[in-house]
Amino acid sequence: MSVFINNGLSGLLAAQRALQTTANNVANAATDGYVRQRVEFSERPGSTIGGVTIGNGVQITDVRRVYDQFIADELKGATMSQSRAQFFSDLSARLDKLLGNPEQGIGQSLQAFFNQAEALNRDPTSAVNRQQLLAQGDSLGQGFAQMDTQLTRLGNEVNARLRESVNQINNIASSLAQVNGKILSNTGNVPNDLLDEQENLLNQLSELIDFNVLRQPTGAVNVLVGNGQPLVLDVNSFDLGVVANEFDGTRLELAYRGQAISNLVSGGEVAGLLAFRHESLDPARRELGQLALGLTEVFNLQHRQGMDFDGSLGGDFFAGIQATATASGTNSGTATVNVTIADAAATQAKEYILRYTGSGWEMMDAGSGAPLALSGTGTAGDPFVADGLEIVVGAGAASGDRFLVSAVSGATTAVRVAVTSPNQIAAANPVTTATSLQNLGDAGVSTANIDDVTNPNLLQAVNVVFDNATTYRIRDLGGADLTGPLAYTSGADISFNGWTVQVSGNPQANDSFNIRATGAGSGDNANALALSEISSQGFFNGGQLSLAGLGANLVSNVGSAAARAQSDLTVQTTLREQAELDLEAVAGVNLEEEAVNLLRYQEAYLAATKIITVANQLFNSLLSVVDR
Repeated sequence: MSVFINNGLSGLLAAQRALQTTANNVANAATDGYVRQRVEFSERPGSTIGGVTIGNGVQITDVRRVYDQFIADELKGATMSQSRAQFFSDLSARLDKLLGNPEQGIGQSLQAFFNQAEALNRDPTSAVNRQQLLAQGDSLGQGFAQMDTQLTRLGNEVNARLRESVNQINNIASSLAQVNGKILSNTGNVPNDLLDEQENLLNQLSELIDFNVLRQPTGAVNVLVGNGQPLVLDVNSFDLGVVANEFDGTRLELAYRGQAISNLVSGGEVAGLLAFRHESLDPARRELGQLALGLTEVFNLQHRQGMDFDGSLGGDFFAGIQATATASGTNSGTATVNVTIADAAATQAKEYILRYTGSGWEMMDAGSGAPLALSGTGTAGDPFVADGLEIVVGAGAASGDRFLVSAVSGATTAVRVAVTSPNQIAAANPVTTATSLQNLGDAGVSTANIDDVTNPNLLQAVNVVFDNATTYRIRDLGGADLTGPLAYTSGADISFNGWTVQVSGNPQANDSFNIRATGAGSGDNANALALSEISSQGFFNGGQLSLAGLGANLVSNVGSAAARAQSDLTVQTTLREQAELDLEAVAGVNLEEEAVNLLRYQEAYLAATKIITVANQLFNSLLSVVDR
């Protein structure tokens, strides 16, 4: 009889626990991170009576979380990738809007400046046009500076978000360590709610950074970041931090115990922030700097080829831009590095690392790490030369000392008009040509091309005088021969004193052509025309890339990067959503299934109650028989 009653009681208790578990599932159906639970039953060992084994009912062996750790880990990986893609895409889209804005982008300022140069070409004597060109030059410089400010703000936002992410990571790591402590303090089975909390914290962490999990038999987890740096070890957590970049104190890097590990993370919000800065923001700033450098150099080069309204040779229209060499904050030596731009057309939108090995200097691309060949010895008389830069290194370098070298890093904030007066704008050609009115032949002379504006005799007044139809000589105004006689070919170059002209046609004896310095107040527009056409002329990449092309490439590159980032985000979002659905199918609460379980366990509970009732009735009947 007791076995009969015990069977009923065990069934009653088991059904009751199953109902409680099912009710808990239903109650937490909308709870984030909750994993549905299932009661595991097993048969109690039977009793042998008269050679026959009689069952002793049921027992609950476990209340198990219905969870697939492999799918859960796949979801974490998908979350890391999707979170990285999300931040990379969002920031890249903002950068694209900033640089690609047709009304506020730097392209609009460039176009306005060259439009004004064209206006000067149409009327080079206009004081208004000259003053407006200076104003547009100032506005262009401000445009570059404002764009640099906007890019700096994006960089500062990356810093701020990085700090915030690191704080969140450290808080989660501390919470994980506390959960580990609670799990380790449990002498029996680990409570399911602690495992849910642990998994939920890991999911939150995967939004922020990529990591590896080492699961212990005790139920505790160890979390490693980077290339194996421990973030959580049992009940201990270790904080991440930020440190200033070795070359730029305003640029923060992810750090572990004071050492930068930015290059060791590849997933989560942190990786997205760092990837945006490295792959989109930094290249855009360098390309914008190259555009500023190219504008300054090529415009100055042409401006020096002209003559201003006061009759003086043109100087620099824009202030010169200097290359930079920044010492690493970790350097222990005392060496200095000086960098100058030797060939602006050969410069690249790059930064370089110049490193002392202990026995010599080596140079590499700061972005890719690719080595660059250095010619020269690094002295003032024989500087290192690479990518249009000349580099002079001083004594006192220690092994491992590093310098960040660039021609373009500071260019966007250095575009400033150097001309102080409208009359100093060199719109005219410094040399004017004319055909003598006494000539008898039909030959004519071209406009002079300036070959060497530094030639001390460039402005010397001379005449090209023909002895006959086949020879000529060059004479000063006193009639003295300066060179010749020389053979004449129609249309061939005649070069002298840093200029070149062409005489075409059939000259006769004593025909002459006058080469004179352009006087003050000239209405000549030859150099103004050349200045207005600069933006479309090849300059970089061996003359294959113009300023207009460089500006278009900048906008195109940023736009392409933003498009690729959006495409990657779409893919990663799809993968994450699918992983979430897969996990939900396993671990999520299905209310229809739970409703069926409620009915099933309710029936079991009632049946167990009936067993107890029958046993009680039998027992009472037995007692009544005995009493008789």
